[in-house]
Amino acid sequence: MDFTITQEGKRQAGTGEMRINYATFTDLHTFYDTSGSAEIPTLAADASDRIFFETFNRYQDVIVPELEAGLSMRPFRTQDFNVFGDGSLASGSFSTGLITNPFIVTGSLINSASNNMIDGLTNNFQDQRIIGTIDLFSFYQNIEFASGQLNFTAGSTGYLRGAQTSLDDIPSIFSDKRFSQFPNFSFLPPINKNSGNVLANYADFSERYDPGQDPLVELIEQDPKEILFDETSRNNNLAIQVFEQNQTGVEKLSMIDMGSFAADDKVYRVVMVGKILLDSSGVETFVNVFTLRFRY
Repeated sequence: MDFTITQEGKRQAGTGEMRINYATFTDLHTFYDTSGSAEIPTLAADASDRIFFETFNRYQDVIVPELEAGLSMRPFRTQDFNVFGDGSLASGSFSTGLITNPFIVTGSLINSASNNMIDGLTNNFQDQRIIGTIDLFSFYQNIEFASGQLNFTAGSTGYLRGAQTSLDDIPSIFSDKRFSQFPNFSFLPPINKNSGNVLANYADFSERYDPGQDPLVELIEQDPKEILFDETSRNNNLAIQVFEQNQTGVEKLSMIDMGSFAADDKVYRVVMVGKILLDSSGVETFVNVFTLRFRY
């Protein structure tokens, strides 16, 4: 058994961000063909042209594009597209790591191209050829949605009701209570290492978040939409990525997992989706675009 650290893994290891949580096995380079007829196979087919001595990086290794600290998306590839960090798309046929006859996609073509690009990420995942087990006692093996598309009226959702506001009027992520539950955004006044006493009386200007309160109670849901899972497997492991497209390219949105909450005798998982923008002082600020609530 051989393994290698991918280029994305090396980047994460260099910044101290790599966390190995799951392991999968693949038979991507296993060839099951035999010589002879299908009814009476005799010998294994010649394997001299399909021997792999070590693992290697493939563009299919990236199925979840990461967001850079500089608020841009890391470049990645699919079978038919190359997505640059600024969200622009290049279309063409890939050959030995290069793009043959590249075409920069702009304007109205981005609409269809971005959909194909997102499908390409799904194909990247499928091309992993992960070995799995079929649940023989489940009626369904795949997930199907009742609604494949949702339509919203501009300015009809969100607690700002479509109004305009300044980024300087929105708390930065270091004072936003939606981030206060995470250790990296905790209030950490300097203390004396020996005594444990604080060095001075530092004011905490950040808002505090109540982890027991559903964050949706502060939102005005004017036009909520519901997506039903018509057919699902017994174990649903969802991987969700949200992209925004416009006339200039594709942008991946940031997601904040607010945790699980109980309401109406049900358990909900709340995820806020939005953008991280810079205010006039160059401080990062999270702007909530919409909120997802999963009921299970």
